[in-house]
Amino acid sequence: ANALKKIIDCGPEGAASFGFGEALGSFLNGDTAMFLDTTVVAGQIDDASKSKVVGKVGWAMHPEGVRRGSQTGGFGIGIPKNAENKEAAFLLMQWLTSKTGDKLVALAGGNPSRFSTHADADVNAKFPHMATFGEALKHADPDWRPIIPVWGKINADLGTTLSKVLTEGLDVQVALDGVAERTRGVMEEAGYYTWQ
Repeated sequence: ANALKKIIDCGPEGAASFGFGEALGSFLNGDTAMFLDTTVVAGQIDDASKSKVVGKVGWAMHPEGVRRGSQTGGFGIGIPKNAENKEAAFLLMQWLTSKTGDKLVALAGGNPSRFSTHADADVNAKFPHMATFGEALKHADPDWRPIIPVWGKINADLGTTLSKVLTEGLDVQVALDGVAERTRGVMEEAGYYTWQ
């Protein structure tokens, strides 16, 4: 939290209360030097109708410390069990995730899901950052957060608490101790501490 305070102090006015949209908007306007979040914003960064930093952004992998990390995430597709056209939906899913479909998504400015698409010459000619994204993806940790149903509640509490540290001057240790205590309560309520 103290490191986050230092970063915020170096940022634009109001940065302590920024959410994703505000942080991205600030970067697109050229008001911030860096944006460390998600590769999905690359299309907007290169869109002159939305961005003042077109052609001025370089992409790099996260620095290596004890290990190398990477943004991990994406968008999933599925078929609801009550879908009327399950077969058509399945065929669309197959096409979207095929080599051809994935390449077309990438060439349209979307995020590909295949390593081969990140390395594709046509994709890299249009979007040179895709090679970097593909390399970074090799270091992604799919378990960067607990894959449990209550994570959303824990994550929201952590985010709100860190925001209060930044905007209301809440003591860092007191704040994090509170998060730890509430997290334990959420976990106990969800049945994760059954050995007691």
